[in-house]
Amino acid sequence: MKIVTIIVLVVIALFLLLPILSGSTSIPEDFSATEIGDFISGYVHYWFTALKRIF
Repeated sequence: MKIVTIIVLVVIALFLLLPILSGSTSIPEDFSATEIGDFISGYVHYWFTALKRIF
């Protein structure tokens, strides 16, 4: 693999895993609408908060 591919994979993994590892959101236990909604809202809230702090 080229180094660029590895860097891209690491960035994607960090983008997906940081909200889960920080505790802002949890992995849904089932595929009900409320579980998925809570997951997405926690995920979006994490990134809005992170981007507000940066900019």
